[in-house]
Amino acid sequence: MTELLTNFISTVLQIIVFALIPYIFYLFRKDKGETFFHYIGLYSSSGKSFFYVILASLIFITAGIGMIFIDANIRAVVISPPTVTGKLRQMGFNLNSIIILLLIALLKTSFSEEIFFRGFIARRLMSIFGFQTGNILQAIIFGLVHLVLFGIMTKAMLMPLIFIFIFSTTAGWVIGYIKERYAGGSIIPGWIAHGVGNALSYAIIAFVI
Repeated sequence: MTELLTNFISTVLQIIVFALIPYIFYLFRKDKGETFFHYIGLYSSSGKSFFYVILASLIFITAGIGMIFIDANIRAVVISPPTVTGKLRQMGFNLNSIIILLLIALLKTSFSEEIFFRGFIARRLMSIFGFQTGNILQAIIFGLVHLVLFGIMTKAMLMPLIFIFIFSTTAGWVIGYIKERYAGGSIIPGWIAHGVGNALSYAIIAFVI
């Protein structure tokens, strides 16, 4: 129960922090009639965009899990104790670990990251550099953040870190592309893809592999 409460508090704090930075910029926006939710892309989207993000999510899950089975070094990194999946493996398969998995996968990582990276960073960069360049830049930033975090947490070798960077960058680019081209700027489809991808990946790595 202590672990569950700790993760709940950590999740709430991360969402607040990741939303606070966009909110500060929102206060100084030029379009004074725009709501904060619209500013970060938290509004409904077309059904077509959900099809594309779910398809993309399944492709990335298959590719990621496939690489974990193929490369022992990558597998060692994702199941190491400091990682989310490593901690879940140590907890074992039970109600608490399932709730924590869903909390982290659906809210702490996917929701907060979509607000900050696609709802804020991507929008700012695209407004400055245009869609193509802005989307590439936000994806690279997304990949670099994951590279640094995994590097600090696991002290992994170069090749697994390169894979994590390429995987995260590509996923960030695809979600950003779907957000702008099919979702009308909404982050909700990307949040769903990100959350479903994380939840299934965490479950497979933590409790199956």
